[in-house]
Amino acid sequence: MATLRLQRDLPFPRPAVYDVIADVARYPDFMPGFKAVRTEGWDDDRLLVRQTVGAGGLTTTFLSRARFTPPQGIDIVSHERPFEVLHQTWGFAEAAHGRTRVTLEAEYAMADRVAGAVFNRVFPALLRSGLNAVGRRVATLHGRPGRRGGGRGTGRAP
Repeated sequence: MATLRLQRDLPFPRPAVYDVIADVARYPDFMPGFKAVRTEGWDDDRLLVRQTVGAGGLTTTFLSRARFTPPQGIDIVSHERPFEVLHQTWGFAEAAHGRTRVTLEAEYAMADRVAGAVFNRVFPALLRSGLNAVGRRVATLHGRPGRRGGGRGTGRAP
């Protein structure tokens, strides 16, 4: 099973960062690789999310289950093909100067060896790009850090 751990401090308050990542229905608007997302209701305390993702010439649709613990974390699990197992954990901690330390941990194994060879090449870069996209999305929705007047940002550098 492959594992990956990413960590980054973002210059935004924890609730703003958490809200962007928790808004899974909007992933196709800003997350690299996400083609479509449909929420299918709740199973106990987990949101069922059917998503279509693609990268490296491989596109697939699968169901995951997401458990939300605002504003500390989000836990995502799938055992549906093309995965044998997918487990992602987003963690959010307050950092110095109103920043948020975002941690993304992923464990994954593909059910098919050929798909796994492609996926293992592109998935780490896709997750890194996704973490960068989160920072841009928070800036678009909440304005750039240190900006006077607050309010919604334009998504462009001042």
